[in-house]
Amino acid sequence: MNERGLILKASGLSIVFGGLRAVSDFSCELRAGELVGLIGPNGAGKTTIFNMLSGIYAPSSGAVCFWGRTGGARDIAGRSPAALNGMGIARTFQNIRLFGNLSVRENILIALHRSRVQNPLDALLRLGRFRRDEARMRARAEELLSLFTMGDKADALAGSLAYGDRRRLEIVRALASNPLLLLLDEPAAGMNPQETADLMRLIGSIRRDFHVTILLIEHDMRLVMGVCERLIVLDYGRIIAQGGPEDVKRNGAVIKAYLGVVEADSGVAAGSSCAVGRARGGGAAGAHAEVLLSVKGLRVSYGGIEALHGVDFEVKRGEVVTLIGANGAGKTTALHGVSGLVKKGGGRVVFDGRDITALSASRIVGLSLAQVPEGRRIFANLSVRDNLEMGAYCRRDGEVKGDFELVYGLFPRLKERLKQVAGTLSGGEQQMLAMARALMARPSLLLLDEPSMGLAPILVDEIFAIVARINAAGTTILLVEQNAYRALSIASRAYVLETGVIVKSGPASDLLRDPSVREAYLG
Repeated sequence: MNERGLILKASGLSIVFGGLRAVSDFSCELRAGELVGLIGPNGAGKTTIFNMLSGIYAPSSGAVCFWGRTGGARDIAGRSPAALNGMGIARTFQNIRLFGNLSVRENILIALHRSRVQNPLDALLRLGRFRRDEARMRARAEELLSLFTMGDKADALAGSLAYGDRRRLEIVRALASNPLLLLLDEPAAGMNPQETADLMRLIGSIRRDFHVTILLIEHDMRLVMGVCERLIVLDYGRIIAQGGPEDVKRNGAVIKAYLGVVEADSGVAAGSSCAVGRARGGGAAGAHAEVLLSVKGLRVSYGGIEALHGVDFEVKRGEVVTLIGANGAGKTTALHGVSGLVKKGGGRVVFDGRDITALSASRIVGLSLAQVPEGRRIFANLSVRDNLEMGAYCRRDGEVKGDFELVYGLFPRLKERLKQVAGTLSGGEQQMLAMARALMARPSLLLLDEPSMGLAPILVDEIFAIVARINAAGTTILLVEQNAYRALSIASRAYVLETGVIVKSGPASDLLRDPSVREAYLG
């Protein structure tokens, strides 16, 4: 640690994957004992920064100085994860990385292995130093298990633990290496409210009792605002704000990054009227319109994580209905539950009068329901024309040729690029192709997942204008969109999700002015 109390200083970190600059000129300073949050919308670059700080990725440019166990500053950019762990940096992962077939105690002993003083000959001959070393590490493992009230689970297989206990064990294992800096990547992901409250207390005690600096990525804004003394906010790989929690919550750039528009004095969002906004509810839906999609008590789990806790919503024929909420709220999981891409743990899904709860995705897509996935998922090695034909694969009618012309009318750029390899299109053009491909299935219901993600503002305008036209032409739309203002501006009705539960619903025009919507995003 230097005279200013710094433990880590990142300067101008950038990383490029192919032609994509995922992080640009990231700089920060962490002081000993701080608890700092790193937040931002989906795709902002948060985990990429963790991967650079922990040695998984080597930055394309920039430097990272770390005041580790030796006391002096060392540039650690590009060093291996093992080397950085030895210097005093430990991390957890967004997706739990325990050894599921080993016991809880053995998972901790693996982390303690780095502190051994024995050599291979000691171990081979089981000399005194080996026995003393093993006894010391086992005593330390028992001490950690006792501190974190996991002693009664010491012999249980890690994979058999309840989800909250697995999260806690991963943190304990990271602490076993006695780090100076602990990187926590979404430790509350998938936790229920009680587990999250317990985690808040746990993080506070770790900071106090282990004298460790903590850098935290987390989408649960109540947790972030409740434990962090300082926040760094990213959007599109760049820092857009820094400061205390209350200052960040009021920062216009932060509100815009999360909600899509700067907050006005009265209401959640403000913005100029646009063609998309005027097109709200462009279809024929009304108060007494037929219910096209009904979802009751939908539950979805990933392993031990319950991502949706009995969700109810419906979509009437001709509507645009949007699901909004913070990262990790369960929006995409809800779409996947409807389209059959994930196994349902409970509930009922009825589409156009037919119970589709138990049907596979391949059966559902033939029932006039199509999904445009987050990240586009086009066939990158096929031509634009081939991608469009794949969209019509399940159709057996004679009107496919005419639908090509309808798609060209909506997406004239695609007509100009029919023979072009899809992977060489721009991001906006790929999003258009993904939407056009889904329309070639002639769906009654179109599921749109994050259509604006990664696009420049001018392209976002164009995409949402096309969405309005699609709806006006008679296609019912269920929309998931991180940009809450855009989503609410185009929708008839909306549901707000928070940690797998719908906390508010109603006309989109009402929710557009509701301050509690901002709370669902920013705590």
